[in-house]
Amino acid sequence: MPITEVTLMRICGNCNQVIETFTVKKDNLQMFSDATVWCDNCQSEQPEHLDIAGRKDAIKMEQESYPPNLPIIIAP
Repeated sequence: MPITEVTLMRICGNCNQVIETFTVKKDNLQMFSDATVWCDNCQSEQPEHLDIAGRKDAIKMEQESYPPNLPIIIAP
């Protein structure tokens, strides 16, 4: 079954606090915005940043699955 909807997070561009989470159809997906959003943490209007929900966790899980870096040992 194809994925037709994506969950986005609206994030404060100043302090990175998640303001809102919402779902949009992939056809209407717009990741760039010049809009501002009210941030309770900053107590002011701040530029909004949009990100796909769960993206950072997926990146972290993938990076943790990589084999460890081992030092190179050069024989004399």
